[in-house]
Amino acid sequence: MLNQLCSQYGWTASRLMAEAESGPPTVVRSEEQITWEDPETGYVRRVLSPPHPNLRGELVEVWLPPSAVVSYDTSPLPGLEHHLWMLEGVLSLSLEGVTFRLEKGDCIRYLLSGPSRFEAGSKRAVRYVISMVRPGG
Repeated sequence: MLNQLCSQYGWTASRLMAEAESGPPTVVRSEEQITWEDPETGYVRRVLSPPHPNLRGELVEVWLPPSAVVSYDTSPLPGLEHHLWMLEGVLSLSLEGVTFRLEKGDCIRYLLSGPSRFEAGSKRAVRYVISMVRPGG
């Protein structure tokens, strides 16, 4: 019966057991969250999620100063799922040649495999939260 229930949700019984044995939820306090700043662009990235070897997703908060541009030639992991939620400012997001204008409250979901470009508007800084989920089951 357990195998039938797991198959309905696309899990194996062994994955269910591994999740159950992975331990209690973990917390990372604000002062313990890892923050990194790019000295060239002023881009600031703060990892919000506690690290966990068995989980595939993480949350990251990003600040871009006015007019800052951050570009990537390719995804660090092809098929990486992103959910980007705008908190402040205006962002021009280009994904494999298609550009989206995002404002406060907007949310975009995409699978990243090729080049991407994040450009802040010229008048104010941009702040957003991005959820990244590794491919896999």
